[in-house]
Amino acid sequence: MAPHKIIAATTTEALKLVREQVGGDALVLSTRDTPEGVEIVAISPEALAKMSQRTQAKVAPVANPAANAATSVSSSSSSSTASSLIAPVSAAAAEVFNSPSTGYSNNASAPSLSGSAPDDKRVDKLLAEFSEVKQLLQTHLSARAWDDMQAQSTEKAEALRILLNAGFSPQLCGEIADQLSAQGPSDAPLMDRLQALLESKIQTLDPLSVFDPGGVFAFIGPTGVGKTTAIAKIAARCVLRYGRDQLALLTTDTFRIGAQEQLKVYAKIIGVPVVSLRDSEDLASKLSSMKDRRVILLDTAGVSQRDTQMLEQSQLLLEGAPALKRILVMSSTTDLRTQEDVILMYQMAEKNEKSRAVTAAIITKTDEAAQIGPVLDCLIRHQLPLMFLANGQRVPEDLSQANTAYLSHRALRPRMLSSRLQIPDDQIPVHMADQLNDWVKAS
Repeated sequence: MAPHKIIAATTTEALKLVREQVGGDALVLSTRDTPEGVEIVAISPEALAKMSQRTQAKVAPVANPAANAATSVSSSSSSSTASSLIAPVSAAAAEVFNSPSTGYSNNASAPSLSGSAPDDKRVDKLLAEFSEVKQLLQTHLSARAWDDMQAQSTEKAEALRILLNAGFSPQLCGEIADQLSAQGPSDAPLMDRLQALLESKIQTLDPLSVFDPGGVFAFIGPTGVGKTTAIAKIAARCVLRYGRDQLALLTTDTFRIGAQEQLKVYAKIIGVPVVSLRDSEDLASKLSSMKDRRVILLDTAGVSQRDTQMLEQSQLLLEGAPALKRILVMSSTTDLRTQEDVILMYQMAEKNEKSRAVTAAIITKTDEAAQIGPVLDCLIRHQLPLMFLANGQRVPEDLSQANTAYLSHRALRPRMLSSRLQIPDDQIPVHMADQLNDWVKAS
């Protein structure tokens, strides 16, 4: 149950041995340069918890507990201690690691420790502090990995810069950078290669394949993304293709003032009826009376993805029209984390497995967004096909079928009037910490 002492030629090799011998959750207690190489002392959380039960709650404070608890990983050219990177760890940490049972006492005059086990709060605090130490060490390692990448693989480093500044998630940035490296040397420009890789990941869906078979289509999404305007554009095209008598518009949006009036204005222009719905029974009844209509477009209320009204609305659709198809409307002006939240919450809201999947997505407000990388990132990672792009308020002109070549080109070239929001090189390791550390472990 004692800590493990591991010596290897380099820090990277030593950490790989720690992971193999102690486990992925190992806590690094210290690192130092030795004539044989880099020495790392590590312990598993389980062993630490059991050792702490043999320690005494009362112990004299130590002068520098951080030096006894952990040190920073040393580079090949220099060595720096963790005391310069982290706040001091509590005396409880020094107490455990100065215990005779560990064999790693840093204080010759430390008293013999034995007695009752410390309380759970003290152990939890100790583990939390070492978790912070581990996180800081990982950040330090990712910074070293980034420096090595800039020196050894300049193309991969430049690809990460471009993708991160385009608004893509670290996960997708790492995936594309790995694929770029796997292609090997090429005379093609870097941007062209990135564009081709990104384009291959975007799934699209032909609108004709969706609407030609007919059915009921519910447009879902949070407030303000442009659902009603998108429906009006699609409705106008459906009238041209199938005729007025083959189209109907429904709405459940009774929350927003003027929402129904807006849809009724569009419907009057194209000459189709609009019917408001109260509940699931009303929806089922209206659909039964519209069996002769080929395409029925349903406008839902725009509510926050975390609002209980969203769940109520999902239940209304599920009970009133179990076979309807859901089309998610997403604004390209929304940030990455919110886009992710929207997709996850709308997927979780559906209890019926068949109706859980979203058929396709529509991206709106591409004319307003400085970057469309975040919304594309979410669609790619969730494998959600894209059907339409909406880039303005004109009905029905400002709607186009998804074009992967345009999307990838536009995504990699954000519209920025200033470079102030560019991610500096010294901050890239913070954004890419997990991916950089994974590359280190695999090397």
